[in-house]
Amino acid sequence: MPTWGEIQEYVRSKYKLAKDEPEWFSLVWAYQNDRSQLIRCKHFKAFDQDWIEFASACCKENEMSPLVALKKNNDFAVGFIALDGDIYVFKYTVPLTNLDIDEFELPLHVVASTADQLESQFAAQDKF
Repeated sequence: MPTWGEIQEYVRSKYKLAKDEPEWFSLVWAYQNDRSQLIRCKHFKAFDQDWIEFASACCKENEMSPLVALKKNNDFAVGFIALDGDIYVFKYTVPLTNLDIDEFELPLHVVASTADQLESQFAAQDKF
């Protein structure tokens, strides 16, 4: 089980971070088709455990109906759409106790690709 500090060091050594704060960092995931996604990874505590939340914005509230968002949530193998202010974000949370340092990549890829797919379907442009 890695610590939050070990996760941070791993990410700092592998990626260029857009922001690097004590309890969160963000990075831009770039695709070959000139699309990109900003992913934010945040450390938090819940149920007496350490967790990581992966999140990426996908569209504005007025670009996807709440009913469509709820129906989309039913289709995901992991993760969920949430409304943060007036922005829909795709989120995925994992407890650090179950996360191997090498497994950090899977949630990162899932969040980036799912948010980008949602954004390409619903947002007017690649903006997040």
